Amino acid sequence: MDFLTIIDNLTNYGVDIATISAITCVIVQILKRTLLKNCPKKVITFLPFVIGTILYAVFAAVAHLDIGYLLTDLPYVCERGFTIGALSTVLYVLYEQLIREREQTGVTEGVIAALIEGYVTQEGAADAAKRIAEALKDDLNGDGAKLAADILKEYAAEDTDQIEIEAVSKVIVDTLKSLTGQSAQ
Repeated sequence: MDFLTIIDNLTNYGVDIATISAITCVIVQILKRTLLKNCPKKVITFLPFVIGTILYAVFAAVAHLDIGYLLTDLPYVCERGFTIGALSTVLYVLYEQLIREREQTGVTEGVIAALIEGYVTQEGAADAAKRIAEALKDDLNGDGAKLAADILKEYAAEDTDQIEIEAVSKVIVDTLKSLTGQSAQ
């Protein structure tokens, strides 16, 4: 079995995404505790998606033995990077709930809570995550992002503007779509 066959098998079974997601989660946690300790939480929210995309781009270039692949299949690489960011966020939430034994919440609420951290007041974060999860339970397409934005607006921290609320709402909906197997738009 040669190198490309092994990479192809890993990709076929999704092991590449799972492995890169775990690595992304570890890198984000290390960065949060070291270099980005004083960084606004708003930046940290998007970090798994950025790092996941970068790591997948490196993996794809090595797997195809061609850096030009990144340019020819950029949408696919970005989609995989977003999936890695979403899975990395879920892994972090599972770690927080199972390993650190915090208050138990649903996985969806935990993912949402991780994404809205820094955009809403600390007191309202759990309630906002619960309400958004309930609102999006049956509506990830239609008005899902608008529903999430309306709820976020109620709990928003003072320094959070409308553009940030809409962007986080879109990320929440796209992440939940990715987790449920729907295509993110």
